[in-house]
Amino acid sequence: MSVTMQETEARVKRSHAQEAAEIPAILRIHRLSISFHAPVVRAVDEVSLEVKEGRIVALVGESGSGKSTLAQAVPGLLDPRRHTAEGEIWLDGTDLRRLSARELRRYRGSTVAMIFQDPANALNPVLTIGRQLIETIRRHRKVQGAEAKKLAVDQLCRAGLPKPETLLRKFPFQLSGGMCQRVMIAIALASGAKLLIADEPTTALDVTVQAQILQELDQLRRETGMGILLITHDLGVVAEIADEVYVMKGGRIVESGHVFEIFAHPRHAYTRELLESR
Repeated sequence: MSVTMQETEARVKRSHAQEAAEIPAILRIHRLSISFHAPVVRAVDEVSLEVKEGRIVALVGESGSGKSTLAQAVPGLLDPRRHTAEGEIWLDGTDLRRLSARELRRYRGSTVAMIFQDPANALNPVLTIGRQLIETIRRHRKVQGAEAKKLAVDQLCRAGLPKPETLLRKFPFQLSGGMCQRVMIAIALASGAKLLIADEPTTALDVTVQAQILQELDQLRRETGMGILLITHDLGVVAEIADEVYVMKGGRIVESGHVFEIFAHPRHAYTRELLESR
């Protein structure tokens, strides 16, 4: 008996749904809204999404759609004097919106880590790579001296960086953009975080380095089981490594689903426009 294309697609969807249902969520956002003051702008409007263990979830949309605001809200990086937030952000079973500023700081690095579009600005320019990486290891791994330095070298190797012992003595301005991005990945690894938020991690890099960074992120989640929330406007990046996709427009999620489903059968007109523009 022949099997139609529609039947095959239905089976694939059921398989993906069953697989996803069995994986616990690291991050669960429920009806999150964020408004900025002076002037009043609602940047995020009742957004719900989740990131499961060992999965890469892409949040895509054009500039100004609210992606980075949402990303910064998870680890509590938005200035509370300039914004108002409503909704829930659950990270590894804890509602971060109910934590004090001091309690929230404990979750940064230890449970959630973030790499930015411009890693050179995220790194401290007056401290060596070794100083920054080893301080992270000491804070989260509770080790000192030679053991902390050895772990720092190991993490730089895992992030795909050559000559890690020499690199420890260098400053961020002495490294290329791709190397700085790998250092940020190494810091995320060193903290032992369960969730990595990558905000446009390949935008400022050339095509070859982009591919290397994506490969390292993909390998990272496979080896550690870390969940990754990937913020991007590049659908080529999404097609390369994402498992699930959320499409964001004007602060709202307009479509979501498995990456194959979104690319093969986009339901929303905005998603189709994004695909056509590529």
